[in-house]
Amino acid sequence: MTMLKKIIIGLLIVIAIGAGVWAWYYFIQVRPTSIEKIVKNPSSYTGKELVMEGEVTDRTSFFGTPKFYKLKDKSGEIIVTTRKSLPEVGFSATVKGKIDDAFALGNQKLLVCIEESVEKKEKKK
Repeated sequence: MTMLKKIIIGLLIVIAIGAGVWAWYYFIQVRPTSIEKIVKNPSSYTGKELVMEGEVTDRTSFFGTPKFYKLKDKSGEIIVTTRKSLPEVGFSATVKGKIDDAFALGNQKLLVCIEESVEKKEKKK
């Protein structure tokens, strides 16, 4: 085998490995779910872990617990419950949690996300 063929085969192997790593990263990465999709079809998301991104628009705490804040993206708004410290209003946040519609107010069910982790980003200006 000539030296040129060895180089070409080596480059093809490197390209194939690189493409495989990229594909693995692309498909394994968790992408944010729009709040509109969750609100329109909550039964599809109830009990499932998902990621949402948005801006914190309001926050409430009743004597320490429970703590709530509203997360708003371009498509809608949802209430997030947490046991951790509340993010500041105006902060951008990436929330990982589970959807629950177990909170009933009369004949209405309140859809909430039970926060498991949150990444707070800079405050929007």
